[in-house]
Order: sequence, then structure tokens, then C-alpha cells
Amino acid sequence: MIFNRILLSFLIVALSIPAFAQHLPGDAAVRKGKLENGLTYYIVHNELPAQRAEFYLATNVGALQETPDQDGLAHFLEHMCFNGTKNFPGKGILNYLQSIGASFGGNVNASTGVEETVYMLNNIPLVDATVVDTCLLILHDYSHFVTCDPEEIDKERGVILEEKRSRNDASWRLTEQARPYLYGDTKYAVTTIIGSEENLKTFSPSSLTTFYSTWYRPDMQAVIVVGDVDVDQVEAKIVSTWSDIPAAINPKAKTNIAIPTNEKPAIGILTDPELAATNIAFYWRTPIESEEDNDTAPYLIEDLLKEIVSAVMQERLTELAAKPEAPFSMAQFDAMNICETMDATALVVIPKEGQGPQSIAVGFAEAEKLRRYGVTDSEVERAKATILSYYESAAAKASTRKNSELINPLINNFFDNHEYLSPADKYSLVNALFPQLPTQAVSEYAKGMISDENLVVLYYGPAADPSALPTSEQIDAILNAVKASDIQQNVEQEVAASFLDADALKGSRVKKTAAGIYGSTEMTLKNGAKVVLLPTDYEKDRVSIRLIKKGGRSLIATEDLSSFEDDIWQVFQSNQGVAEFSASDVSKMLSGKNVSAQAYISSYIHGVAAASTPKDLETAFQLAYLQYCNPRFDEKEYGQSIQMIQSIMGNLESMPQYQFQKHAFKTLYDNPRHVLLNQEVLDAASLETIEKVYKSMFNDAAGLVAVIVGDFDINTVKPLVEKYIGSIPKGRKALNWADRNDGVRTGVRGDDFAIPMATPKVTVAQVYSLRKPYSAKWDASLDALKYILDMIYTDTLREEEGGTYGASVSANVGEEPDNENIFEIDFETNPDAADKLRALAKEGLQGLAQSGPTADQFDKAIKNMQKVIPENRVRNAYWMNGLLEKQLYGRDFINDYEAAVNALTPADVQNAAATLLSSGNFSEVVMRPE
Repeated sequence: MIFNRILLSFLIVALSIPAFAQHLPGDAAVRKGKLENGLTYYIVHNELPAQRAEFYLATNVGALQETPDQDGLAHFLEHMCFNGTKNFPGKGILNYLQSIGASFGGNVNASTGVEETVYMLNNIPLVDATVVDTCLLILHDYSHFVTCDPEEIDKERGVILEEKRSRNDASWRLTEQARPYLYGDTKYAVTTIIGSEENLKTFSPSSLTTFYSTWYRPDMQAVIVVGDVDVDQVEAKIVSTWSDIPAAINPKAKTNIAIPTNEKPAIGILTDPELAATNIAFYWRTPIESEEDNDTAPYLIEDLLKEIVSAVMQERLTELAAKPEAPFSMAQFDAMNICETMDATALVVIPKEGQGPQSIAVGFAEAEKLRRYGVTDSEVERAKATILSYYESAAAKASTRKNSELINPLINNFFDNHEYLSPADKYSLVNALFPQLPTQAVSEYAKGMISDENLVVLYYGPAADPSALPTSEQIDAILNAVKASDIQQNVEQEVAASFLDADALKGSRVKKTAAGIYGSTEMTLKNGAKVVLLPTDYEKDRVSIRLIKKGGRSLIATEDLSSFEDDIWQVFQSNQGVAEFSASDVSKMLSGKNVSAQAYISSYIHGVAAASTPKDLETAFQLAYLQYCNPRFDEKEYGQSIQMIQSIMGNLESMPQYQFQKHAFKTLYDNPRHVLLNQEVLDAASLETIEKVYKSMFNDAAGLVAVIVGDFDINTVKPLVEKYIGSIPKGRKALNWADRNDGVRTGVRGDDFAIPMATPKVTVAQVYSLRKPYSAKWDASLDALKYILDMIYTDTLREEEGGTYGASVSANVGEEPDNENIFEIDFETNPDAADKLRALAKEGLQGLAQSGPTADQFDKAIKNMQKVIPENRVRNAYWMNGLLEKQLYGRDFINDYEAAVNALTPADVQNAAATLLSSGNFSEVVMRPE
């Protein structure tokens, strides 16, 4: 992309903003520094949530730095950081963090990549003055003092082998197949992060410690602390804590690996027996010379140009995919980084059934059109408006960012030298730059993103029928034919200015106002709709709207449920426009606006969910009104949706997870009202049925409640409520939900089956169920039980047995009308360990029912639940849920639940476990490899 670099140089000279080649200033709220031993640190004071902080250790090393005997050990080392350090022997780190309310996985975690590793302590409660010091000491030990005890290493081998097993699905295998095409004959092509099974079983502990001592050193590391902390004190503590770690002597440097270029397209045909659907990816690769200028204005300009072009191309491809004659049902375009030394422009298409070669031709033709003609004025203006609205909103909500939202820019600065401007400064700079990036300049840059060189084409297909796959020679011939063809430039199209004539709506006035729960205001409109308003300042520049009615799927006749199978309904919604506007029209009309609106139908409720910035609130109300009163049922949009689903149907049965879901449905329900996608269901679905049912449910204001939460003023919103919600026709009788007796089957049931699979593993689901009226005490008891079982299974199934990467425990508390409670335990394991782990999983719950939790288990669970409450209280979604619970069920969910947590006893947890077991309702589904 040399041409683009020349163009950028010209643009920078031409732009009238001074000091453009200089490094952009960092956010003034960030304290950045570097110790004499090379350690970098970033510290930010932020009080959302209060008395919470994030602690990160970023290490600029990953699997790429491994030697052959260290294959997989960068990731293995990440695990060992939780298994003993100088100041925290054994499980000391986890025990300490759990004792103050943190949870393993939820608040304590790490991530290893090919090029970098990150350790995170998220949302840590600062319960006393020692917590900050202790968390910094934990990071200090991660950075230089991990014990790597050989006995602990041997215990962890099984856990990581099970993690490898659980990851080894079609996506993982195809990613490994793709590496040689993307990275050539380099180490990137053979680096797998998790390592080979043989090396994980046999490596010497000295290989691990050699990797650790070589690469874990201060000049490769950064400490990041964001939260309700004193910046000066944290800085002083970092200086003193890391004083015992010397600067490395003759440190080994990371090797900069250049990716080989190619003149002719590199074409790969990649297959897997468990791949759901064919997809084709084009990558136009661009070498990266240096990261030195990533924090300068020229780099920001280039980044913005990529954003503009990507938005334009995504708009084109989405519009093209919606046409009946299009050979693909979905396409995506993006500019991305694929490694430290290579960027790429990427185009991915999902062909309709049997139309892979045609999709290559049409997708590549769109890229070739971009290369020849660039972009148009209207496309660029829409893209700029959308991008600018994002940065404007980010600046407006900056004062209410949560701690976690401030982390990534700092990590990216450390690893890749990206800027970390304040949101206000970035918006101001982007706002100043956009007028100076005319369409001609964007167009010239866009043309350079599609090159005749460095192209990689990857055709991913199911392995069931090799004869159905094209050859690389055939793909090359298609590319050459497209290049030789006459491709016409896009024609500018007019975009409608508004969704409706607001003046034509009569609306209805507020006839009654009352005080509601949590400081809300309740209004009743003349058309019968009830509106609940709760202004908050927890999340600036964000307003959420929920229109809700009782009924949901319980009102749909059994014979009509195929049309509302989850995949069919959701895919159709993703392609559905509104009123007379197609989905593509809607997207264009929303350029520069931050708005979403979507109808939903769940088990017992239905309605419309919308969200926007305060500036775009009227547009959100308009779309919500149209979703309710003037929905769109277009044959082309429905046909596109069916074709998208049809593209995966041919290989659906070969996917292990689909087989597991099918057997689970049969075991748990065996009821025609529980519909799972298959060809018969797809054939039975129809747009006519969707339209008929939808209009019967979304027809009037009887029983309708609208809840609005967020950054708004009641006096400003009231006229919008009266006009748009008030224009929904008045109804006579409110809908109500019905108990269809279609919940989990009673009694003891099981299904133990075997299927062919590429990676031999056993998947287990154990489900306990019962019907029990809701109470806050029962809700809190199940949450505590879930947390304690998570700890027990981590100790037994994972650590002691080494039989699983982790067991998942979930609890779904019953609501009206069926009051069904479901408690589920899921895990994957190897065939040899499966039956022992199944028994241990049952014993974990039985032990709690018989003896209750230990004092330590109960204390950790309660502290975690109490920790989460104030974190939830600064989220609009929490208050939205509390208001909905009040309107639907008449209860004070928030205060009742919080009181129940604080009053919970070990006997309550024991009783919850015993109640689940005594119900006599237990289902187990076990899927094994043939």
C-alpha cells in the first residue's frame, strides 16, 4: 500500500492543523510513567463503581517467543500464576481474592495470545486500605516470582489438555489450516498458543522456567491500575513494590518476523467435517514497517480513512446481499491487523446453498469496483456522520465510564503505541479532520486498499462432499475473469429524510401522573398505555426504552411456532426493515444517529426494545412506534433470511453441538411447543404466519407498559411519549400470558448417546427442575448455591481430577405464570474421566444438601453477592429490570433481593440444594464420541 502512504504524506502537508507529525498527547487523566528497571505503569482515578478498581499486568510476550521445547508454555505459564508465587503459596492468590468477594473467572483471569499476555483482576472491591497493596503484590509476583512448582505443573497438565480438547472445534481447526496462507513459511504459521498434546504431557519444568526467566521482565511489562484509588499513593506503591526486580542484563529482544509477500493470489481450500456453512474470505495484506508512529495524527488519519471505506463497503455489501439474485446471503468488510507486522483489508462472504463460485465472482467484483472507482460523495458523508456520532457519544458519556472501559486504550498504547486521547479530545480532533478529508482523497485511499498483490483467498467448506468444492485453479480463473470484465460504477441513490410524518400522528395526552418505585414517575395516557420514567445519571448519553406486554410465545398456537423458531425469527429480524423502508434504507437513514429499535417475543412477554442518545431520542420513539404499529413483512427480506439459514442446513446434523441440543430438547421437553431448527421446521415456517401472529400481538395499547430509563429530562420526553406511544390505538382488553404446561418434564430422565466427532470428548448436562413461586429469599439462595458449586467444581472436577477446563453452573429462577426453576450443571471432559466427573458433580450438590456449605464457602459467596450489588446500582439495566419486575409482577425486586442477600444463612443454601434434590426431577444428557 505504498501509494496510500504517499497519499497520506500529501494530505498531512495539505491539512491546516499544526504539528501533525508530532505524537498525540495522552489523556491528561492518565498518570503514565516508567521505572528505572523498565516497568511501564498507567494509573487513572475513576469512581464508577465506587470503591472498586481494575489491576492489570500486560506482558509484551506470547506464544511466538516459544522455542520448540516450549510449545504451549506461554499459555501454561498463565495457569501457573494461579498455582503458587513467592508471596502467595499454593492457591493463596485465589483464596485471598475470594475472601474479599472476587470470583475466579469473573474477576480473576488471564489471556494469552500469539504476541502478548494479559493478567487481570477486574472489579476488585477495595474493602480496606490493604487491598490495593495486596493486588499490586499479586501483579508483582506474576511479573517475576511465580513458583512453577513441578508438582503443581503436573497437576495442571490435565486441566490444560482439557482446555485444548474443549477449544478444538471446527473454527479452531480451520484457523490453524489458514495460518500458512496468511503468514507464509514463518513462525506465525505454526504457533498454536495452546501447544501440542505431546509437549503438554511431557515437557520439562525447566523449559517453563526458562521461558519465564527469559521473557517475564520489567522492560516487557506494564502495570495498569484504574479505579477509586489515590494516584500518588498507587504510583509510590508501584515504585516500592517493584524495587526488588532488577533491570534485565543483556535482555533478549523479540524477533520482528516479516510476512512473505506474494505476487499471485495464494488460494487455500480448507475443510472440516463439523463446519456449519461455507464461507469465503479475501485478504489484501499490507506489511507494517513500524509501530513508532501509531500515536501520531497521520496514523489517526489513516485509521479514519479505513473506518470510512469499511463503512461504505459494508453498506454496499449489505444492500447487495438483500437482493434476491445475490449469490451470497451475507458479507462483511473490514480493515484489520492480523499480526504485528501485517495489516489486511478483509472481505468475507457467506454463499447461498450451492453458490460458492458465484459468490467468489460477485464478492471479488465489489472489491474490484472499489479499486477502480473508489467511493461516492453520499457514501462518504453517511460514513462520516456515523463515525462522528460514535466519537461524539463517547465524549458525552466519558464522565460516566466504568473502570473497565478505560483499560483497553492503555493496553493498546503499551503493546502497539496507539494513542490514548481523552474522548473529548479525540472527538474534537476527528471533528476537525473530517472536513479536510474530501471524497476524492477518501476515494484514492480506498482504491489502494485493494491491491493486485498480497491477496490471499480462503475457501472454507464442509468436508462431507469434496466434489462440491472448487479447486484453486478454478478460483484463480474466476478472479482473472472478474479483472477482465466490465464493472460499472455505483449510481448515487436518494435517501429518504424521515421515517414518518410526525405531524400526522394525533397522539394522546397524559391523563394521570403518580410517583413510582425507585423515584420513577408513572404516567397513564388516554389511550390506556402506562409509561414509567426514571431519569438517571449513571450512564451519560444513553436512554433505554422498553415497550412490554404480557403474553409472548405463550399466545402463539402450537402449529405456528415453527415460524418463530429462534434462528428463523432472529435472522428475519436482522434483515427486516420497517414500514416502507428496507433494512438497507433504514441503515442509510440512521447515518449519524445512534439509535436501535427491535421487536422481541420471549416466553411470556413481548414488545419493543429501543435505545438512543438523548439527541436522537425522537428517532428512537419513531422506530419503536413503527415496529409496533407499522411493521414490515417483505417477501425479499424473508427470502434472504431463509436462504441464510438454508446455507447451514446441509451440514447441521454433523455438528456435535447441534446433536447435543437435539437430544437435550427431546430429553427435557419432548413437547411440540419446543421447536428446534431442522429442515421440517424451516419448511413449515412462513412469512404469512409471522405477519398474522405479529399483528395479533402488536395491535393496541391495552395492557401496554413503556419503561424509559437513562439520561433524559422528563419534560423533554413527555411530548414524545404523548405523540408516539400515545398514537398506538386504544384497545379494549389486555392480553395475558398463559401457562401451557410445556416446561421441563418431571421425573428422572436421561439420554446417553454416542456420535462421530472430530475431537473425542464427552459433553454433560445435569438439569434439576421444579415449580416454585418466586421469592427473593429463594432467588438469593440459588445464586449463593450456584457460586458455591462453582468453587467446589473448580476444586474437584478441575484441579483435583484435572478432568475438565471448567464446569458451568446456571440458575434460572421461576416467574409467573409457570414458576419453573431450572438449575443446570454443564461440563466437557475426556471419555475416560466422564463417568467419574458425572458422579462428582452430583455429589457436590448432594453434599451441600446433607451438610450445607462450610463457613469459608458461605462467607466467600455472600461477599461476592454483596460486592455485585453496588456495581449493579450504577447500571441503567439494573433499574430497568427492577421497574419491569414491578410492572409485571408487582414486587420490589431490587430492595427485596438485596435484603435477602444480606439476611441469607448457610441453612438457606442447604435448603435450596435439598429442595432441588427432593423435587425428584432430574434430567441428564451425555454425548460421547463413537
